[in-house]
Amino acid sequence: MGLDTPKSMLGSRNEEPGGELRLGDIPLSQTVELVRIDLPSEGAEPLLERGVLPGCQICPVRSSPTGDPIVSVDGSLLALRRETADCLCVRLLSDAS
Repeated sequence: MGLDTPKSMLGSRNEEPGGELRLGDIPLSQTVELVRIDLPSEGAEPLLERGVLPGCQICPVRSSPTGDPIVSVDGSLLALRRETADCLCVRLLSDAS
């Protein structure tokens, strides 16, 4: 029983990112907004089920002993693999919120 994920939420590896950053490049305690998930539907589905959706706020809070990021997603902690974090396109939040 899978989710029907709109392609607009997932993005494409062939798109020009236009200055977007990857979650794996974000320093600890820097809150960002998720723009796009560059994974196929079957790879993105577990993230979507856990609330990792375009528009959500993500903040890396610490690293696991193996160096994988542990992030806060709209207030909930989630452990990600480095490879997955590098597939999440994000943008910095503006200071004028």
